[in-house]
Amino acid sequence: MPCLSRAARRLTGMLILLGLALLAPFGRAIAADTGERFAAIVIDAETGETLYARHADARRYPASLTKVMTLFLAFDAIEAGKLKLTDRVTISPRAAARPPSRLGLPVGDHLTVGQAMDVMVVKSANDVATALAETLGGTEARFAKTMTAKARLLGMTGTRFANASGLPDPGHYSTARDLALLGRAFLRDHPQDYAIFDQESLVFRGRRIQGHNALLSRAGIDGFKTGFVNASGFNLLTSGMRDGHRVIAVVLGGRTARSRDAYMARLMRASFAALTIRGAGTELAVADLLQVEDAMWAAPKRSASRSMLAQASRPETLAATQGDGAPAASRTTPGWWIQVGAFRSKASGQARLAAVSQRHPHRFGQRRTDLVRLGDLFAARFAAASRAGAEAACEVLVADGEACLALAE
Repeated sequence: MPCLSRAARRLTGMLILLGLALLAPFGRAIAADTGERFAAIVIDAETGETLYARHADARRYPASLTKVMTLFLAFDAIEAGKLKLTDRVTISPRAAARPPSRLGLPVGDHLTVGQAMDVMVVKSANDVATALAETLGGTEARFAKTMTAKARLLGMTGTRFANASGLPDPGHYSTARDLALLGRAFLRDHPQDYAIFDQESLVFRGRRIQGHNALLSRAGIDGFKTGFVNASGFNLLTSGMRDGHRVIAVVLGGRTARSRDAYMARLMRASFAALTIRGAGTELAVADLLQVEDAMWAAPKRSASRSMLAQASRPETLAATQGDGAPAASRTTPGWWIQVGAFRSKASGQARLAAVSQRHPHRFGQRRTDLVRLGDLFAARFAAASRAGAEAACEVLVADGEACLALAE
């Protein structure tokens, strides 16, 4: 089990204790975006493990997330020597007639494959997607059959493509899970090409085109695609890395771009937090963390104030979150706890406390113990008189390969 630094242990403990206080300002956005078109999933990019899922296998319109598959096949063709970035993509009458978003080139005009691919990512241009599909497949319909065949090879069993752009069609659909599989397959098969999705803007023929993916400006998030049609709502496929962990997430059916982005930002941060907490030996999933947060907002007497939540965004801060709302300044000596795990039953928590006391009788045998309810989990803790005492006791357990977190009350 990896040893976490004191700062990392404190941050992990804070996330558990405050119920993802770092993410709390977006709570209302989540509630607003869980309508009938909503679906979401987060997977571990390395292992494929599902970290969070909600309606992940329900059929949805993917909108412009479709273009990730179009680009996937274009990169396949380049790798196979069948296509070059400098090859010409010509705008056909059918391409020029596609509904917005469009680049707007006239019939007969052209751009390079490389330009077309960049424009598809940033502008999400449907006319360019159709033109590239025709370049690759002869017709867009034929290319769409190739897209579906590729989807089957990737294990995307709930997906069928009818076009290269994602414009609505009854025969064009996917699922959140399948789109996450698509993202993982792209990272696996074309890691050197993934950077194409990390473009916030581009210049085409002297004109700057601004992209739609606002999350690219956030630390740790580095790619993939937004999408929107009226039939789908606001969609997003994204990926990011933090502390050596890469996750892939999909959100479908957002009611606005802003609320979709807020949901995705919270979901990503919760996923990274869950992986960090897992590294500390605590049984906690993304859904558990979100549930803890919901429980805290539903019980204000036991939750932190908004000002305290803001302070909690600093890793060095461990705000007191329980009590009757007395100002923190009145508490000159906060209590400290030594948390040795979070479990789904009281019996498991009590067994953990007993085992630690038995293995380390001089350090833990005489300490006061407690089981604190955190959503559906029970945090097993020993009392400590001071921060130094809590951290010293934790170091004993960590040195033996056991999980431990030093927490302020």
